[in-house]
Amino acid sequence: MTWLAMRLLRPYLIVAVVISGVSTAFLFFASGVVQRQLDASGMPGCVNPNLCWPTGPAMNAILGMELVAAFVPVLIGLVLGVPLFAREREEGTVAFVLTQSVPRGRWVVTKLACALLAGAVCTAAPALVYRLVAARYTLLANDLYELIEMLHLNHPGFMVMQTVLTAAVAGLLGLVYGRTLRTLVVSLVWWPFGLAAVYAGVALLPLGAGSSAGPEFSPDDDRYWTADISFADGFGYAATALMIAYVLVTVLIARRAGRRAAA
Repeated sequence: MTWLAMRLLRPYLIVAVVISGVSTAFLFFASGVVQRQLDASGMPGCVNPNLCWPTGPAMNAILGMELVAAFVPVLIGLVLGVPLFAREREEGTVAFVLTQSVPRGRWVVTKLACALLAGAVCTAAPALVYRLVAARYTLLANDLYELIEMLHLNHPGFMVMQTVLTAAVAGLLGLVYGRTLRTLVVSLVWWPFGLAAVYAGVALLPLGAGSSAGPEFSPDDDRYWTADISFADGFGYAATALMIAYVLVTVLIARRAGRRAAA
């Protein structure tokens, strides 16, 4: 059954892997663009925007890196989650599985588990590269792209769980609607509200959102700027944990919905 689930997931997994590979390669390329401008200015290690504010191609590269970190996790989640059940319900191919004495609830959980694991792996590559390689360069334009940064928090776990949660919700919606296009539209509408629910949930927890550089560092000290990379880690860890809880609830709901889905 696991083999069959992966077989059905294969075309969407290929697309997700391509998105992951292209976005990871772009992060390396964009980082090189910014580094070349820093080298040309004679300040190769600069992280202070007051000294080496990016311009032209470097600024475009930083915007591209921010957009990759913010939206690639959601895109991979949609690619894997939207067609997961909607396509087989739309085309009636789920009947084949259910005639092989496979319980519907078990089939739903198996497919969801394969999709969520695949999504986590595909997102982990660009998420880690962004944090370890690209985030240093985006510091140069932090003030300009603060709203975009709220969508990824410079936090790999948060980005990975965005993919997992998006795929889980899209899969559940596919079970409910049984139409690919409708599932896609509703998933896109749900995403910002789901993100807002995560933020609101974390805000109610007695946890800090991170730590600032502190008064012991002056703006002339690189540590004053590099502290921004991990500034939202406290919030990111809490949001990641909350999204894991949301995913578990979504899987349980999907299992019950799968039992009721018409063959």
